Amino acid sequence: MTFIELHQVAKVIKHRQLLHQVNAKIDRGNIATLEGINGSGKTLILKALLGLISVTGNVTVAGKTVRTQDAYPIKAGILIENPSLIEDFTAAKNLELLARLDPNIQSSQIQDLLTYFDLARFPKQKVRKFSLGMKQKLGIAEAFLGGYPLIVLDEPTNALDHDAIGKLVQLIHDYHAKGATFIIASHDHDFVEEVATQKLLVKEGTISDAH
Repeated sequence: MTFIELHQVAKVIKHRQLLHQVNAKIDRGNIATLEGINGSGKTLILKALLGLISVTGNVTVAGKTVRTQDAYPIKAGILIENPSLIEDFTAAKNLELLARLDPNIQSSQIQDLLTYFDLARFPKQKVRKFSLGMKQKLGIAEAFLGGYPLIVLDEPTNALDHDAIGKLVQLIHDYHAKGATFIIASHDHDFVEEVATQKLLVKEGTISDAH
């Protein structure tokens, strides 16, 4: 069953055609990966399917058209480009603020994610003192918080060491087993091979199926 569809999606910025008639169908429960080099259009495609930028063509999620001015059709966990963190707060405080947006999120979820990514060891340290890898792990934790039906990750392995990537792979499989659909942009081929159930190649602003 098609969960997300992009049909003839295009984007022009400052007279440059950055997305070219992008077409893709992603079924519910897939781990769909967008693989391509930096600058190929992966992040723009993610922003288009999340309704963060206006495009021509049509994007539908769970049968509803995505528009920039409307509420998103479903709840989604998102990591796009750099993690959205408040640097003067601790890791726990960042997650607690995000959790206030959803009364269904329990404090145990916050603690579980902090512990899983080895961030619970720094309960009083402000995020601005974190390494790039620690900030990336916190951004990933934000995307997984709530266990939403759609989780979108943009280059999640950036700044992560081998062990942290292994934990991320395991977490993706765990949430996938609970029914989550993933869309993950990555240029890390080994990581893609470990997680993808559907592979899409992005090149020069358009998508093709990987074989």
